Amino acid sequence: MLYLIGPFVLMSFIDSSWYYSEKVDIGAFDYSSVLTKAEKAGYEVEGSWPWPGNFSGFEPGDVPELRENFGSDALVQDIKLNYNERSELAVFICENGSEIKTGTCVAVSNYSHSDPESPLQLSEFPDDSWLLEKLGLLFGPDENAPEEYLEALKKASQNQTWDAEIQVDESPDFPTVYTYLMENSDNSTYGPSLVIHTYPAKGSGMEEVFFKKGSRLGSVRCFVPEAEVLTYDKKNRYMVELGASGKARFEIVMPPGSSGESIPEEEYKAVFRAMFEKMGLSPEAVDSFEFFHSSSRMW
Repeated sequence: MLYLIGPFVLMSFIDSSWYYSEKVDIGAFDYSSVLTKAEKAGYEVEGSWPWPGNFSGFEPGDVPELRENFGSDALVQDIKLNYNERSELAVFICENGSEIKTGTCVAVSNYSHSDPESPLQLSEFPDDSWLLEKLGLLFGPDENAPEEYLEALKKASQNQTWDAEIQVDESPDFPTVYTYLMENSDNSTYGPSLVIHTYPAKGSGMEEVFFKKGSRLGSVRCFVPEAEVLTYDKKNRYMVELGASGKARFEIVMPPGSSGESIPEEEYKAVFRAMFEKMGLSPEAVDSFEFFHSSSRMW
């Protein structure tokens, strides 16, 4: 079937015109509210929606810095605290084979562990005092919990390979951990992270890494959801890509056979302004985008 229809699909893209913009920060907005309004307006919505759906992540709580950088709908994927350049304590959502969140996983890793098929030795663990302190930081004031978790990690290491991992019922206290990383670091960097999901999710993984005196202190990894809002006008497909971080991008795909044709600027901007207004966004923001026009033809 692909062999038969493939050339026709290819020609529909080659013999056409399109418009596009780069991403622009339009400011903070309520991701869920905007997309709900988009659906009520009759637009198609694709991507990470409904949000969070079955996406696995921790609610970050009240962390203004995270909201400012990633938006209020970002979810925390994992937290890592570094003992040294080789060993770390990590917290992340546990998942079973059916893609359902099953609790919080806590793991100790040592990248000097040379045999991935053999158990992690207790001599490869961070010091007990450091682990107890960081487990208390992650999971709150319960005096017994850190000791219980540490004992469980040591037992787990005897029956597992590569690292030591346990599952707990508590979620980490992310605001407290983030404050610790902010106050104890002298530098931090942002960058994209490789995100691999076992189910569809559109968005970007972002990682913030904290350093102290040039050494890695810890990191947090977040997922910022994105969605595409689609509509048609005069057979042209209009798309608004929205990210929870506040960034947006536009695209217009004209129908097959439109190579060399164009749309008046005020006409396509009017469509996007109407979309923004119906979604509860500022129509005036459309004027801050620069549009590029391209077309191609198969000879």
